[in-house]
Amino acid sequence: MRFLIVDESAQARRELAAMLNARWPEARCEWDPRAQGDPREQLARGGYAAVLLDSEPGGADGIAWVAAIRRNPDAPPVVLLTARGGEYLAVKAMKAGAADFMRKDTLDAERLVRSVEEALTEQEAQRLDRTSPGTNPAFLRTVQVDARKIGLPAEDDTVLVPGYRVLRMIGEGGMAKAYLCERAHDGLQLVLKVLDPSLRSDEVFLQRFVREYKLIASIENEHVARIFDQGFTGQHAYIAMEYFSGGDLKARLAQGVTSLGALRIASQIAKALDAIHSSGIIHRDLKPQNILFRDTGRLAIVDFGLAKDMSVESTLTQHGEILATPRYMSPEQCLATGVDHRSDLYSLGVIFFEMLTGNRLYEAESAAGLIYQHVHGEVPQLPGRLSGYQPIVNRLLAKQPEARFQSARELFATIAI
Repeated sequence: MRFLIVDESAQARRELAAMLNARWPEARCEWDPRAQGDPREQLARGGYAAVLLDSEPGGADGIAWVAAIRRNPDAPPVVLLTARGGEYLAVKAMKAGAADFMRKDTLDAERLVRSVEEALTEQEAQRLDRTSPGTNPAFLRTVQVDARKIGLPAEDDTVLVPGYRVLRMIGEGGMAKAYLCERAHDGLQLVLKVLDPSLRSDEVFLQRFVREYKLIASIENEHVARIFDQGFTGQHAYIAMEYFSGGDLKARLAQGVTSLGALRIASQIAKALDAIHSSGIIHRDLKPQNILFRDTGRLAIVDFGLAKDMSVESTLTQHGEILATPRYMSPEQCLATGVDHRSDLYSLGVIFFEMLTGNRLYEAESAAGLIYQHVHGEVPQLPGRLSGYQPIVNRLLAKQPEARFQSARELFATIAI
């Protein structure tokens, strides 16, 4: 694995090479831009997995170099590194085609390696997009996983739903169990969510369940989970959906997300919300646990209108209606007033704040305390280096829906990268 490290400081090049060596012991290829100039001719010879580029290489404009390199779709991904600069430079880097934007003063081996790995994964996904026939986009492909490394052994391999063989137990909530299963007729691995039999007596829930998941199944969007089947068998309602091998956003938040990564993830969520809102669906329980990643690194939203029923420990009720997860609820959800698609944008704002800062938007000892802050609390100010994102955060987290972005499409147009 070869990397081109472009920085006029020999010490910086050595330090970056040492960080990469933690993952790729043989990785090392340094380039002094002041002495050797623009590296595009070197890159054209091929053989480089990725480029680590200083934002001011030899006094030149690193953003322009990124754009020039990325004009070739087969060029390696570029991670831009800077000693200074905030939101404005990050957005410019993103629009120029940088895979990531990272500050040198907060860099360590773990974060750099993770950034490069994600860049390589995205590069491969883009290659598949280019080479896939229009009728078979890359996101529709599925991959087989080693079931022994996932979840826990199921109690037995009983067929809970005809046509599906249980492989492993991968999740359990108050109202459902989730299994990794194999579809009998073709061996496709997928997730089977089997709902508690008590829900069969809830006519309101069943009507919503049937309506919403039929709509979701009709949406073909790379940022919306694929639903293969949904129905009833015996006393159980069930959903068969794709399995996401890349984990969820909650885990990525624990590792830390760069500001450019936060923008990229938020823009993908906005695309997903635009697709579901256009179909008349409001998610109502958008949270990091419901944002999952495929093996390509692309995300998709899951649990439309159902997750709030599955997570008893983290939900509230009002006149029998389950609201959502308090930490991510909009003010209108907290007040049990009319909710529309702009409520999902508020929840996205809470998630975006967490991605940028690594901190929760509000802290409280109880759900009631969180609800009070969503309704009455001030929007926290971002740290100085992130202050350029404050206008976006303020609009997403406006207490009144009329003051927010009015659609996911409007948000995407603002932050799209």
